[in-house]
Amino acid sequence: MTNMFNQSTRLPRLTKTKSFILASLIAGALALPFLMSAPRAHAQNEQREHSTNPLGAWIVQVTLDPNTVPPGTPLNFMALYTFSFGGGYVQSNTGPGAGGPPGQGNWVRTEEGKIAGTQLRFGFDAAHHFTGINKIREIFAFNTQGDELTGSVQVDIFLPDGTLLPNHPAGTYHGTRVPIEPLK
Repeated sequence: MTNMFNQSTRLPRLTKTKSFILASLIAGALALPFLMSAPRAHAQNEQREHSTNPLGAWIVQVTLDPNTVPPGTPLNFMALYTFSFGGGYVQSNTGPGAGGPPGQGNWVRTEEGKIAGTQLRFGFDAAHHFTGINKIREIFAFNTQGDELTGSVQVDIFLPDGTLLPNHPAGTYHGTRVPIEPLK
């Protein structure tokens, strides 16, 4: 009867086999996201590359029309666009006035494979004084594979007091979707 009251209160121990099985399950569960990421990234690239959906990031070559900009203006530069669900987008570039904040805007589908967008971008001089706002109006067309875009742009430049300047830079685009390249 005294043995009944002197029973141990310590937790039961796992056998070596049960411990090995438990450790294997935990290791497998932790490894699963890493093993699944490369095929999932490949599938996402495939899905994006066969869609005229603009969502995601694009690297774009911009070519300005020399008749629409002052002499000496760089005519070719790169831009990065990111289109988001719900119609928003941001853009930054290496062109005239680069280094300021990115442009921010909205896009809407105009027909299958085409969208129109308008973005606003603040301008600053070298001393970081506000110089005005650029309103950038754009049209984009996507190829049937969904991995290339072409487009046209026109920029309206407003001074801080709202005055619209008479020159309206214009140009064309050619870009490709930024692919997902998982770290291995």
